[in-house]
Amino acid sequence: MTSWILGVRLDDVPSEQRLREICEGFLDGERTTRIFTPNPEILLRAREDPGYAEVLNAADLALPDGTGVALIESIRSRRRVRRWPGVEIAALLLRMAAERGATVAFVGGSATAAERAADRWRRAAPGVQIETVGGSVMVAEDGAARPDERDLELTHDVASHAPAIVLVGLGAPKQERWIARNAGAVPSARIMIGVGGAFDMWAGQLRRAPRPIRRLGLEWVWRLVLEPRRWPRMLRATIVFPVRALTDRRNRVALPPGSSDRPGQ
Repeated sequence: MTSWILGVRLDDVPSEQRLREICEGFLDGERTTRIFTPNPEILLRAREDPGYAEVLNAADLALPDGTGVALIESIRSRRRVRRWPGVEIAALLLRMAAERGATVAFVGGSATAAERAADRWRRAAPGVQIETVGGSVMVAEDGAARPDERDLELTHDVASHAPAIVLVGLGAPKQERWIARNAGAVPSARIMIGVGGAFDMWAGQLRRAPRPIRRLGLEWVWRLVLEPRRWPRMLRATIVFPVRALTDRRNRVALPPGSSDRPGQ
């Protein structure tokens, strides 16, 4: 089933097995597909920025991230809607790449974090080939690298490794806009996905909440304890977002399964 929150489309994928099937279809396809994981901050930004909403709605698969998004979706559909953190989807893609002996490009993040994250995965999933590109490169809000000449160079560097999967760790909205700008410029890529701070998590520079806390939907509290400066962002995610999401006139649930060919249905 597909639904809309604050003008952004979201797909509902109920299980890891179903997600794997969808991603296998993408990898076996003939074009570059885009996977985005809108969270409350992303959706609030898109509400105020139609151009960004358009970028998000060009996704081939848009999965809800953030406890608040999954909760709102569950309330509206009257059934449990699963939350899909980008770091978990990326981990699944890396395991799939290892099975296929495919190349994965890590784009963005600090050079140290990206390489440490890559080393961890090379040990954890023998068979995966990982290339780190663009560590510490400055990327503007429009998704273009700065200075201007570095933008084309970054894209060329990614394409030169012929990756099947491209994980973009630039943070929102930079990563989604970078993907929108470059989806057609990496011919080998079959999946591009924004992964936020995944490289930092894998490198051990950003501790993810313990599993019990994640299961309770309280990962945001963990992040707030580790990074108190995030309080204004957390306030928007936990108070402003639910109010907007429940009252915005653009919210709707799509027609029943079978009425569309969206991959999440």
